[in-house]
Amino acid sequence: MLFTVATGYALQALAHMPEDGSFMMAKDLAGQLHLPAPYLAKILQNLARAEILESVRGPKGGFRLTRPAHRVSVGEVLAAVEGTGSLDRCIMGFPACDCDNPCPMHDAWTAVKAHVETSMTSTTLRDLQLTKVRRSLLLSPAAVKRAKG
Repeated sequence: MLFTVATGYALQALAHMPEDGSFMMAKDLAGQLHLPAPYLAKILQNLARAEILESVRGPKGGFRLTRPAHRVSVGEVLAAVEGTGSLDRCIMGFPACDCDNPCPMHDAWTAVKAHVETSMTSTTLRDLQLTKVRRSLLLSPAAVKRAKG
């Protein structure tokens, strides 16, 4: 797997953040997404430390985006969860892998990495939200019935 489970959970949660700027509790978000609440809460705190989310304690608190979804790239989320340079590691796990000392996959991974980096920086949370909406419309009971009918 290219990215950790934490990155997948972070992207799912961020794609479900309310667009109106209201706060969402981690446990409610976890319930909606069927994700483990304690683990998701830790991920959301990490995103708050990275200033992607704002966190407020208390019954009216929770988490919300610090800026509009169209201004947060998937690459920022990746860096917050995986760490900067997460794509720079050798795909085969060698500690010393670079242009001067390449592993057997170095050239292929360099090309793939460039494409992934471009995709991550050009894709925003808003893009994920729109995809979520399209998917829910496609999977709605009425849409499924039309597809079968």
